[in-house]
Amino acid sequence: MRYYVDNSSWFDTHTYDRRKIKGAVSRGGGTNIRESNKYGWSNQPKVVTFTATPSVAKKVGKEVEKALKTQWIIIHQKDW
Repeated sequence: MRYYVDNSSWFDTHTYDRRKIKGAVSRGGGTNIRESNKYGWSNQPKVVTFTATPSVAKKVGKEVEKALKTQWIIIHQKDW
């Protein structure tokens, strides 16, 4: 399954550091790590996307939270 690290409201006041997020996704076990415009729309910001099982996606979420020092990270299944 494909997932993405949402550019949620927490990032309104914090940088969406794609390099740091990609590293955390990799450490969490995500594969095929890429960047895509959110929803596939060219007028939306780039988000980090990756392939994982549901259990690995949870681990990825924890790694991203740890890397960015916040609990406000949202991982969604990519449905676009």
